[in-house]
Amino acid sequence: MKKQFFVVAELIAQEGKFEELKQIFEELAEETRKEKGAVEYFFIEDQSKPNTLLSIERWENTDEEAKHWETPHLQKALTNADRIMVNNRAIIHKGFKII
Repeated sequence: MKKQFFVVAELIAQEGKFEELKQIFEELAEETRKEKGAVEYFFIEDQSKPNTLLSIERWENTDEEAKHWETPHLQKALTNADRIMVNNRAIIHKGFKII
């Protein structure tokens, strides 16, 4: 039996680019929720850090999550977001629920 797999990513927009970042990831979430193996996929606006979104993902298993990285909608979102995020990247954490 494969365990459900979780991903949490921190996405920080450059000053004045937060609404644009939200739009990119709203479109991504809509398409990702249609993917096989996507159990939950949503974003939280971090109230303690301005211009920051947290991506919360739950996948049926690591195989399905790995396939997600090859999808055209994720590749498009990353390309569009990289130019407006601080340091041009997200901070990503992946793992299995332990408690």
